[in-house]
Amino acid sequence: MMRQNKTQNFEQIYKAMSNPENHTAENAKKNANAPTKAELWKVFTKVFYQKNGKEFLKNEQTLNNLEVLFYYFLNDPKFFECKNLVTHLNEPNFNKGLLIIGGVGTGKTVYLKAFETVFKHYTPLRFKGYSSKLLTSDYEKCSNAMEKDYFFKDLNRKRLFIDDIGSEKNASNYGIVDVVGNILSNRYDNKQITYATMNFISSSHSVEETLRGLGERYGHRVYDRLFEMFNIVVFTGQSLRK
Repeated sequence: MMRQNKTQNFEQIYKAMSNPENHTAENAKKNANAPTKAELWKVFTKVFYQKNGKEFLKNEQTLNNLEVLFYYFLNDPKFFECKNLVTHLNEPNFNKGLLIIGGVGTGKTVYLKAFETVFKHYTPLRFKGYSSKLLTSDYEKCSNAMEKDYFFKDLNRKRLFIDDIGSEKNASNYGIVDVVGNILSNRYDNKQITYATMNFISSSHSVEETLRGLGERYGHRVYDRLFEMFNIVVFTGQSLRK
């Protein structure tokens, strides 16, 4: 009986996204239990199809890349056994966020955007996503000190996703500002969970080289903190873009 209620609650969250006027929506959000892997898969594949207009392509590459995210969000110890998880550079744990590194088109952004929608009404895992370039652009639109202060306060969320870090330029707004670098530093200081994606910086597909590139982009202080902030995950395989 408990198992049945658990399934119903998580599916009610998904229904609430499609029909906010559903009378069970608020109860579903308040009383939802953590999903199982099967429940999460069911909702994820629905959301993936809705957002991308195509079914999730199941093969060894996509499933290996996806399962590490599933086990992480499910707080499943199998997370630590995933071959896509980097373990020789720092010690993984569930109190850290995710830094997903991979080639272009391997699903990094698409999967996290799907999870953003999946967890939209599930408070324990809810997060908001932004591209690094959009963050820089939005900061440059701030016309005074109050708007700049609000900009950073609005990003002071328990969980935040920044897509394609390292690809953005510094912001120019009465001075040069490293917006994403400042956000990362603030989130480290506040012990907040951050999810981030980035491409390999060269054809060698070296994780160490890519991380050093982040250090050159954001400075040694941020580089040193990356290992405390993130579980480092590598997405493998060829581009899925057609």
